[in-house]
Amino acid sequence: MTPRKSPTNQPPGVVSIFEAVATPTAALSKRDAILAAATRIFLRHGYEGASMDLVAQEAGAARRTLYNQFPAGKEELFRAVVERVWSAFPVLDIVAETEMQAAPEIGLRQIATAVAAFWEPPLAIDFLRMVIAEGPRFPDLTESFFKHGKTPAMSAVRRYIEKQGELGTLDIKNGERAARQFLGLIDEPLLWIRVLGHNETFTRAERQAVIDEAVAIFLNHYRVRPEARVAK
Repeated sequence: MTPRKSPTNQPPGVVSIFEAVATPTAALSKRDAILAAATRIFLRHGYEGASMDLVAQEAGAARRTLYNQFPAGKEELFRAVVERVWSAFPVLDIVAETEMQAAPEIGLRQIATAVAAFWEPPLAIDFLRMVIAEGPRFPDLTESFFKHGKTPAMSAVRRYIEKQGELGTLDIKNGERAARQFLGLIDEPLLWIRVLGHNETFTRAERQAVIDEAVAIFLNHYRVRPEARVAK
């Protein structure tokens, strides 16, 4: 099977699980097909209503096959889905690139573009809504979502921003707060309004405007001015 060509906002060879959910033929492996089927079941029935039997039926796989891959059952399967969801989020690759470290405008824009693209599919919003809705009854579910996805992504953005502070391009006193502020400039207009039930759609130009403004606002506050560098 010839690997699909990944979009530029995804790591090479990594297809978003939401693409595999929407288009089953997009799955690159049997495991991906199972995880896509599990995602559909979680979205359709919620975490409580999902079962290994339902996933096996959706995936066209034997129940024993599922337990061979996920011996701990539904909890382990959900954790694998979460890890797969975040595997198409290329922030870790972006922040490691030398070019991104050399120019904060480039790195921040690439990060912002990846964040905007990650949450663009309606299925991504549905998944996040499901995690939030089921969280009070299944706190381990929310913990898994953060531990295996959002926390590493946030940490990567924080490390990138702190590195820019060490390089003297940004004046960073609290890297965690700065990372949250930057991501908030993207997530607030593009993500949370949709999570709250406003099923808005954004044109490519509108998303790009949010990205450009987020980078400009962040750099306007945190960038070290040339004269300040000379003074040091």
